[in-house]
Amino acid sequence: MTIEKINRMNDVLIGILTVVYLNLLWVVFTVLGLGIFSIGPSSYALMKYYDRWFRLKEKPAITKSFWKYFKERYRQSLVISWIQIGAIGIVIVNLFTTNQWYIKTANAFALVLLVFLFSHVYTIMAATTYQTIKEILKGSAMVGFGYLHYSIISWTVIIGAYLLASKYSPALLFIAGIGFVGAVLGFAGKLILTEFTPKKDDLFEQDTMNQSHSL
Repeated sequence: MTIEKINRMNDVLIGILTVVYLNLLWVVFTVLGLGIFSIGPSSYALMKYYDRWFRLKEKPAITKSFWKYFKERYRQSLVISWIQIGAIGIVIVNLFTTNQWYIKTANAFALVLLVFLFSHVYTIMAATTYQTIKEILKGSAMVGFGYLHYSIISWTVIIGAYLLASKYSPALLFIAGIGFVGAVLGFAGKLILTEFTPKKDDLFEQDTMNQSHSL
């Protein structure tokens, strides 16, 4: 085995341990905040770290960074989590309390739309300059539906992995469940934002064309 392969394997193992540790931090912070007061800030902190790791190629100190990000946009992430819980909760209640198939179908469709709508909300908060909750939700919708293929692939991977883990190793769901979901959505967000953000060469060409037109 070459040094290059050993280093690559080491990077993979460190990456897996990082996902597991981020999952642990998410669970601890969420439980300590009684869920309703911490699930949003914990999710924002998780996705902020993945954005720094995947998109910006940085690996800041995990615990210190998580705590910093947890506090960073606490109120906004908290309100957004309440919006998510309220919207999804209403749809789920309607889904299981009605006996009419067409209402069930409509609510199931609405649930899928809400999942795609909220999939990248914390990534948008972490990676863009959107300031208001309205802007963040609009940005999340634009990314979730504008790049629908990434959303579909991401949730297919997540659901498939969860089904396999629940069948063969349920302990994995506790050890890395949320951390894995965040990693998949974070990687998809990185791909989307890379496509969405103009490259420096493109900006240079655009500036050159504007200058030529002005002449």
